[in-house]
Formats: sequence, C-alpha cells, structure tokens
Amino acid sequence: MTDEIDRLLFELEQCRRSIAELENTVAGLRKTEEKYRSIFEDAIEGIFQTSVEGRFINANPSLARIHGYDSPQDLIQSITDISKQLYVNPEDRVRLIETLDRRGSVTNFETQMHSKDGGIHWISMNIRQVRDTENHLRYYEGTMLDITERKQTEARLQESEERYRTAIENSNDGVAIVRGNIHQYVNRRFVEMFEYSSPDDMIGQSVRPIIHPDDVSRVIDINRRRSLGEPVPSRYEFKAVTRTGKVLYVEVSAATIPLGDETGHLVYLRDVTERKHAEEVLIQSRNALESLNRAKTKAVNHISHELRTPLSVIQGSLKLVKRKLERTPEYDAIRDLMDSLDRNLQRLLGISRETDKIFRLSQELEAVMLVGDLDRLWQRMESLSEVPVDIREHWDALRAWVDNYFETSTRLFQSIDLYTFVVSAVGRTKGRLTGRDLDIQVDGAHDLFISIDPEILHDITEGLIKNAVENTPDGGMIRISLEQKDDRISLSVTDSGIGITEENKRYLLDGLHHAKETDLYTSKQPFEFGAGGKGLDLLRMKYYALRFGFDITFESNRCVYIPTDKDLCPGDIARCRSVRSTEECFNSGGSTFTVSFPVRKKSSSLDEP
Repeated sequence: MTDEIDRLLFELEQCRRSIAELENTVAGLRKTEEKYRSIFEDAIEGIFQTSVEGRFINANPSLARIHGYDSPQDLIQSITDISKQLYVNPEDRVRLIETLDRRGSVTNFETQMHSKDGGIHWISMNIRQVRDTENHLRYYEGTMLDITERKQTEARLQESEERYRTAIENSNDGVAIVRGNIHQYVNRRFVEMFEYSSPDDMIGQSVRPIIHPDDVSRVIDINRRRSLGEPVPSRYEFKAVTRTGKVLYVEVSAATIPLGDETGHLVYLRDVTERKHAEEVLIQSRNALESLNRAKTKAVNHISHELRTPLSVIQGSLKLVKRKLERTPEYDAIRDLMDSLDRNLQRLLGISRETDKIFRLSQELEAVMLVGDLDRLWQRMESLSEVPVDIREHWDALRAWVDNYFETSTRLFQSIDLYTFVVSAVGRTKGRLTGRDLDIQVDGAHDLFISIDPEILHDITEGLIKNAVENTPDGGMIRISLEQKDDRISLSVTDSGIGITEENKRYLLDGLHHAKETDLYTSKQPFEFGAGGKGLDLLRMKYYALRFGFDITFESNRCVYIPTDKDLCPGDIARCRSVRSTEECFNSGGSTFTVSFPVRKKSSSLDEP
C-alpha cells in the first residue's frame, strides 16, 4: 500500500513538472508569436498569404498601404480575385504561377498593379509555395515592395541615356571614350572623320594611328599627365591623319570620367581643317593689308610733313603780299581773290593738322589693339599647355613694356563733377553759335563724379555737343541728360537733327566716316548746320573708350522726310515744308549718343593711376 502511494506521489510530481514545462513552453511560444506578429505588423515590406484560387488569406498593414487600402481587413474583403483586380496585366500572374510550379519560389518578380483609387504602381515580389506533409499545395506566401519611384527613375535615366546617345551618335563632332591610349567607344562622326569603315575598326585600338607623327609625343604626353591628375589644357589642337593618309587639323576637348573601377576620358574632336586653312589665308591677307596700311600711313604722314613747310612759306608770302597791296588802290579789285586764297590756305593747314592728329590716334589705337592681341594670345597659350616659368617671365616683361606706353595716360586723372563740367561746356558752345537758333538744355542728377583726365572729358563732351549742333536745324533742340544706373554714370546727348541712315550706322564708329554723301559736303565753319566732319571726334572717342574702359553707343532715326544721304535738310525748321513745329521735327528723326563711365567716389585729390 505504501509503495502504491509513493508511486502515485511520484507520478503526481512528474505531472506538476510537466505542467510547469508546458506553461513555460506556452509562454515562450506566446513571446515568439508576439515577436513575429510585431515584425509582421511593423514590416516595411508588404507580407501576405494568398489562396491557390487567388484571394488574400492574410496581409499586414504595409501591404494594405502599398495598394492604397485603409487596413488589411479592407484589402482582404475588397480583393476577391487578385488576378483581375490587382494585376494590370493578368497574364503576369499566370506566368508567375507557372514559374512557381516549376521552381517552388520566385524572387524579384516585377509587375504593375492597380491601387484602390485606380492608380497604377510597380511592385517587386518574393513569393514561394507552401505545401503540407503530403506535398499538397496549401497556399502562397511572400513579400511585396513598392518600386514605382525606382522604376520611374530608371525610365527617366533610360530616356536621358537614349537622348544623349542619340545626340552623340548624330553629333557633328567626333566623340570617343579612351582608357589609357586605347579607344573604348567611338561615334559615327569619329569613324567618318578618320575614314574608317566601322567603329569595330577603332574600338580596342591605340589612338596613335590617328595622330600625325609631328604631334604624337605632345598628345600622348597630355593624355599621360591627364591620367595622372596633373594640370593639362581642357582644350587644344593637334594635327591628325586619316586611314588614307589625309592630314586633318582637329580641336580637342577632353574630360575625365569613371569607367568601372578605373578612369577614362571623354573626348570630343572637331575637324577645324577648313578653319585653319582660312586662318592661314586670312593671316597672309591681313599681313599684306597691314603692310599696305603701314605704307599708306607713312606716306600720308610724310606728305603731311612735306606740305607743312611749303604751306608755311606760302602763308608767310601771302601775308607779306597782302600787307604790301593793302596800301594800293588796286587792292580792292583783288580783295576777294586774296580772301579766297587765305581761306583755302587755312583749309590746307587745317587738313595738315588733322592728318597729324589722325596719325597719332591711329598709332594709339594700334597700341590699344596690340594690348588686346597680347591678352588673347596669352589666353591661347595657357589653353594649349602649362606655360614654362622662363616664358612667363619674358611675357611679363613684354607686357610691362607695352603697359609703360600708357603709363602717363592716367596720371592727370581727377575726380570731376560731371554736371558742372557739362554745364560749362554748353556755355562755351553757346558762345560760339553765331547766327544759330538752338535750344540746348542740361538735365539730370547733380553730384555725379567720374575719374578722368579733364582734357579727355573736354574732347568727349564738346565733340558730342558739336556733332549734335552741326546736325540739328535752326529752331531745333538738344537735350543733355546725366544719370547713374547701378555702377555706371551715363552722359547722353539727344538732338532733333536729321539722324543717320541704316547704312551709315554700321560704319559710324569706325572713325573717319562721313554720314552724308561726299559730293554734298561743303566746307563750313565749325558749329554751322551741315558743317559735318571727318569722323575725327568719333575716332578719338573710340580710342578713349578702348583705352580707359568706358562705353560709347548711339541710337538714331533718320528724318522720314529726307530718308537718304542725297536728300537735303533746309537747315531751319521755319523753312521746312514737311513740319510745322519743333515737336514735329523732333518726332521725325534724331540721334542720341551715350557715353557710360564707371562710377567713381567724390574726391578732392587726384586719383591714383
């Protein structure tokens, strides 16, 4: 009896232990279930189980969000036929099931599906079959990920790639990708340029065969230094040779690009052979023209100097003859002749003086152009390759020597009140308008200061006013305006004059250009209407603008009643048959010349050069 009780007590203890172990197992299973449920509920990917017939058995919140449903229950209840309701192309599910039947699982299956709101999105799916112990298919389970943004990016990249591929393949420039000195890619134009049959003839081949022997070492050295990351010109020219031996001149533009784990170079080649030949012809022609121009200038200058002495002798002799004859009764009979000789002599002397001025201005303009040529040449030199130190030192010395030519040009610069200066210039001009009837006014801001040599500003201001006076008929008006816009101060002279024809506009600022027919030109005193000019004032202004960095521009409308240079203005609005007032004359045509100076602060002392 005791043994039976002991046995029962032992079994009871075993049951207690089993119950405790079972409770621990259940607790562990509950924790595991909670962990995996948390993973299931919080997963970024959509997790699902579907029946063989095509209905959702289970789904997590992410899957519902991917397809635009409020909850998993909303998704499960709404979708009763996955193939028809979700798949944009139901054939995709048929293809998916066939693959699952063969393999048992599929990864990264991409297809388009409908959202609840009718939209279409891309998804990527990992899915597998779930079978029972007897290998019967029970359901499918897997994950879905919305890849719409990635697919759109891929589409944009593909479109961009196609666009650039089309652009490169149809480019007028030869395009190549080079690794080391080996062609990795060439476009159609590149093949045509070097007279090969197809890209296959060049891809995988060295670049050396297309480089002329004269330039092989230079081009290969540039490629080597570029590969090492050393500074090289991004654009340069070299002499090339085609497969048939024809010599080309090509302009190269290259950039470093990644090629897998290495780097390569994207190279653009432009055939500039015709341009080079044209440049050679142009240079030869330019040299010949410059030689002729120098010879002409020297000849004119020589003639001017040669004329000066005999003209001075004639002038002295004429004065002596005039002084002696003035005391005789016969002088009255030849007075007009003597006056005519004196006027024409003064005209010849004036021409001689203007010739000297033109010669000096031409020299100064040539010097200014030389500075510009030097700057452009230096830029070309730097673009070809790194300039050696000794060459740079010699160049700096040359540039310093050229700059020294203009050293005294800015020493007399002063800070000038433009308004006060212009008012004074207008006052002097009005004092010289004998017999003229013109309304000249100055408008605009006071206290505008520019830094400039007073003599230069005098030439500019009086030259513009004189030009306006000589082209404006009596009864007309001239307005001089001053204003500051941002960092520029402008001086504008507007007249109600005859204006400039379209043909003359193109050449007016070239200097020494007559804005009217030569056979209509008559010798008149300065400031008279129609006195005209030889373009010397504008030539001088052009030189000043180039040298000192200000701008000169003009706008002009030819008077509609005298549209060509052969048509004459009567010179007085009162005698014009086409207009009845100053306003009508002003509206019929006129010109505005504007000079724009950089802003300078007011200063009582001379500006530093």
